[in-house]
Amino acid sequence: MTIGSLSESLSGDENRDFELLKKARDKLQIALKEQGIEGWGEDGKLALSMGMSSDFEAALRAGSDIIRVGTGIFGERAKKVT
Repeated sequence: MTIGSLSESLSGDENRDFELLKKARDKLQIALKEQGIEGWGEDGKLALSMGMSSDFEAALRAGSDIIRVGTGIFGERAKKVT
């Protein structure tokens, strides 16, 4: 799971944070497979959770399996009063 740089997501270029998480996931999958540990998720791979309401398009382009869009559905949260 990662929350990537919003400015990178909105720039139109690849978000380096999303790409870094994908590379880490791929390395972890290889290491797990080498240890005989397989069968994660519905399609046998570790899922990526990247992106939020403001950058879900960039996250989907990067290959995110899960996005968090609470604000897009429920709206902004009320600010906490301290």
